[in-house]
Amino acid sequence: MEEAIAVRDHHAPAGVPTVEPELPPPPPPPARVEPLSRMRSAIARNMTDAKQQQPHYYLTVDVDMTEAMAFRRHVNLVLHGPQRVSVNDLLVRACAVALASHPKFNASLTDDGIQYHEQMDINIGVALDEGLIAPALLDVAARPLPEIAEESKALVERARAGKLRAEEYSSGTFTITNLGAYGIDVLVGIINAGQAAILGAGSVTERPAVVDGEIAVRQLMTLALSADHRVTDGAEGAGFLKEIQTVLENPTRLSV
Repeated sequence: MEEAIAVRDHHAPAGVPTVEPELPPPPPPPARVEPLSRMRSAIARNMTDAKQQQPHYYLTVDVDMTEAMAFRRHVNLVLHGPQRVSVNDLLVRACAVALASHPKFNASLTDDGIQYHEQMDINIGVALDEGLIAPALLDVAARPLPEIAEESKALVERARAGKLRAEEYSSGTFTITNLGAYGIDVLVGIINAGQAAILGAGSVTERPAVVDGEIAVRQLMTLALSADHRVTDGAEGAGFLKEIQTVLENPTRLSV
């Protein structure tokens, strides 16, 4: 017994408490794995392919929407029901005007070269419980603003009811994605396969801006263009985005 105590004291000097070895922490609870739905799998595949195969470049601009919002209020005084115009309808119409003079952004890259589409079919983002889809508003260049508004609402209703037409799924030459209703300031999108560009729109918010040398409160919206560098260059993208800005800041052009 005395020999055992002497051995213990040799390893642990008097007055120093012994420390028990710590037990390893318990393993974390198993993570829940949710299988991808068919829609989410398609989104994952398409977005991955787009980012890997299409070299993106990005441009942003702040648009003074003060006059456009006043124009919208004015036209909605005389329009009724589904023809009442939303901010997204203004964007669709402005893009249709700008695409007419910048056709590279209404084009696709093929093995033979750049294919220019005669018709403008603009995809708009629609959020569903299963994920985001972007059905196409067909032939927007031929539609006046009230008709764009009416067809846009009908398209969203068909998308949410699962009753989209085949051509609304398969068509599309340019895309607009807009999260302004969620209070998002800047949205930079991923180009859809087979297209040359996508326009992301944030919310319209009151911000200080310089007008005629004076600080004023204006209604501003940030637009972000993502474009395929194989089809267009930055200067062309800047010209296209500037045209959209000019149309929105001079909203009488929206009704032409």
